[in-house]
Amino acid sequence: NKELDSSGISDLIKRISKENPDVEFFYKDNKRDYRDFSTILLQRLNNIEQRGSSSGDLGAEIERESFEIISEETDFTNIPQKLHPIIKRVIHATADFEFKNTLLFHPSAIDVGIEAIRSGKHILTDIEMVRAGISKRILSRWGGRVLCGLNNIKDDGTKKESSYSKAVTRTAMAIEAALEENKNIGIIAIGNAPTALLKVIELFIDGKLNGSPPLVVGVPVGFVKAIESKILLSLQDVPFITNLSRKGGTPVAVAIVNALLRMAGEGN
Repeated sequence: NKELDSSGISDLIKRISKENPDVEFFYKDNKRDYRDFSTILLQRLNNIEQRGSSSGDLGAEIERESFEIISEETDFTNIPQKLHPIIKRVIHATADFEFKNTLLFHPSAIDVGIEAIRSGKHILTDIEMVRAGISKRILSRWGGRVLCGLNNIKDDGTKKESSYSKAVTRTAMAIEAALEENKNIGIIAIGNAPTALLKVIELFIDGKLNGSPPLVVGVPVGFVKAIESKILLSLQDVPFITNLSRKGGTPVAVAIVNALLRMAGEGN
């Protein structure tokens, strides 16, 4: 715990550098040096832009390098290969490696999701933010659309030409109404509302989604009913992808669906 002088810090960095040969260390001890350090750091970061410019796609270059880092820093040894693209894309969207351990997949989830996409089925979301993030360009290749029924629910909590209990949330109403009105839904993506996920589970239990059930991507975020709804989903004999944690949200739901879209396009 003793205080180090400049010489001591320099010796410490040399020792750490030997233990971490792939890491470049800089030490600066005055304001002028800090400005120099900022210049060096900006140059390092701009190297990514230069590589992206030479390849013609900066975004793709950043994404490629990000996935390389994820692969280097994560041990996927005991995880089935077919799950890797989804787990990596979720980590990429959240910068949270914990999802590697909390994501849970029904055995048929990926096959059902890919088949739904390739069959031109639609994707139903709980909120507009999830709908906005899903790649319509890729989905449109097979004729599917991304739907969200919230705009059909009035602000006072009632659906046009219908009545619901005031105890039901707007997202739960919208999910139920959309599933009643559209029979071509192959994936339900819920990233925000636990009540919407509970409504989907209720419809499964009541036998209203029998036959060829849609894949349920249920990853709502929060402290009230979020993890409970995901645990309940994991106990159902329906195709699902969820995570047993309070974490989740729009970025996670979007990342999962977009990973499935890319997987659907592979080899075609």
